[in-house]
Amino acid sequence: MTPKISLKEKQREERERLILDYAEKMLLEKGYHDVSMDEIATGIGVAKGTLYLHFPKKEDLVYAVVKPKMQSFLNSVEEAKALADGPKEKLAYLLQRELTGAFFQFLLKSGSDMTTIFKSYETEINEILPRIFSGIHEILNEGKRKGLFDPALPVEFMSSAFINLFEPHLYREMVTVRKMPVEVFIRYTSDLLFRGIMKSREMK
Repeated sequence: MTPKISLKEKQREERERLILDYAEKMLLEKGYHDVSMDEIATGIGVAKGTLYLHFPKKEDLVYAVVKPKMQSFLNSVEEAKALADGPKEKLAYLLQRELTGAFFQFLLKSGSDMTTIFKSYETEINEILPRIFSGIHEILNEGKRKGLFDPALPVEFMSSAFINLFEPHLYREMVTVRKMPVEVFIRYTSDLLFRGIMKSREMK
């Protein structure tokens, strides 16, 4: 039997959700560097002390916003692995899903500050990132076994190259500045990936 949540605890959870929702909105609008704890407290109408009771540091608050998005990325990897399609289609699915996903949108605004956040939560992040890489390795190894991907390329190299496709600089330049349609950017990104990792005969 699930224990009942007290009214006080329920109010605390609701307030925390309000804080996280507003913080996410501001982070997506302005980025990590330009959002202050004072601004968040004022925006949701709570005392600064109340905000700090929930999240003692700005990094704590931002990590609480980011963590579900990292988990979502991991979930996408697991979904890709489970597809009945081949390894190429699985990677294409993952690119499509995550280049339009919440984690990438956060990286677009606050990617340059992620090192600070990751350093503060290194232990927690190291529980998620290896699982993401492990799932990508499985897909890449499947492609090698089936003779689709270049056997000369180490899986570790290919997986790192794949993750680097989510580095936001190129997206900003092409989509934000030059107004390239997102679907075109994703298609070009997929082409670039597969021209690099496919066996040459498979690209014909």
